[in-house]
Amino acid sequence: MADLINTATVMCALAICVRLLTYRPAANARHRPAAAWLAWALIVCTGGLALAMLLFGSGALGIAKICYLGLLSVLAVVIYRARGNAARLLPED
Repeated sequence: MADLINTATVMCALAICVRLLTYRPAANARHRPAAAWLAWALIVCTGGLALAMLLFGSGALGIAKICYLGLLSVLAVVIYRARGNAARLLPED
């Protein structure tokens, strides 16, 4: 069961990292520094977590804890910016 959870964690972290790295803004999009820094932090944390788990397996607890802390910190900032409204995290139809 632990292997399934570790594999799912690595796949989710890689999916987030790759999606953020391949993002292409619209031609009329404006640059927002706060959003860019949040995206950078997510890329570093998810990529670091995936690499640590792939390279060191379950022995990556120290690195994984730092990456988890980073992910939770970014999520906390996003949730507070949305004023606790989880619906604002999703795109509007």
